[in-house]
Amino acid sequence: MKEINQRNKTKFIRGTLENCDQAGDLAVVIDVLRAFTTAAYAFSKGAKTIYCVAEVEKALELKSCIPGSLTMGEVNGFGIPEFDFNNSPTALMQHDIQEKILIQRTTAGTQGLIRSSHAKTLVAASLVTAKATAEFIRLRSPEEIFFVETGITSDGRGDEDTACADYIEGILTGNPIPEEQIIERVRNSVNGQRFIQNASPDLPAEDLEFVCDINRFHWIIQAERVDNQIVRLSKKEKFQWNFKNPS
Repeated sequence: MKEINQRNKTKFIRGTLENCDQAGDLAVVIDVLRAFTTAAYAFSKGAKTIYCVAEVEKALELKSCIPGSLTMGEVNGFGIPEFDFNNSPTALMQHDIQEKILIQRTTAGTQGLIRSSHAKTLVAASLVTAKATAEFIRLRSPEEIFFVETGITSDGRGDEDTACADYIEGILTGNPIPEEQIIERVRNSVNGQRFIQNASPDLPAEDLEFVCDINRFHWIIQAERVDNQIVRLSKKEKFQWNFKNPS
């Protein structure tokens, strides 16, 4: 875990799924490929709410309790047969989800939300909402920002999430990184190459185009803990930002 103290006294902390339970103030949970990119496009398509869970079984259980709800997600990047959608913006954009309640389970992103159990405020971030997320953080002026880079693994994966954290931190510290550099890092990352190689229909190359559309949306995804197994995501416009209670 890396800590950086900036001149504005805000402490920037970088963490992973292994230590995100140490986040105490504001946790920015990042999953670029693809959980919170897909969630953002779902909200842009009119989804009402997204419930995030850690386990496939929990997602199916929750679906059985919410009439008309739909499941989306993956295990290690590949679609789940019992789910309605893969964790893919390309797949999602082909369906009418207006006012639908979605239930999402992914290998990295939703795990980070569930495990960041002590954070007072949770934000789910990706490149498509990066600048809005930075603005939210700046206005809130937290003493500590804990970036949870959910894709980081011991085999070298996850630089796409580090790149997103670098981009947001650069905006906050007045040292912006050119968008072209961030896009190149995402495409060249180990996970990014899985889409370029197009080894599976579950990993369509088109997803990278959605993923790399930096700052497409001018709102954030805030998260509220329902219980220790469920986190609820909501699309929040600037006028809705509530710094005392993210619900």
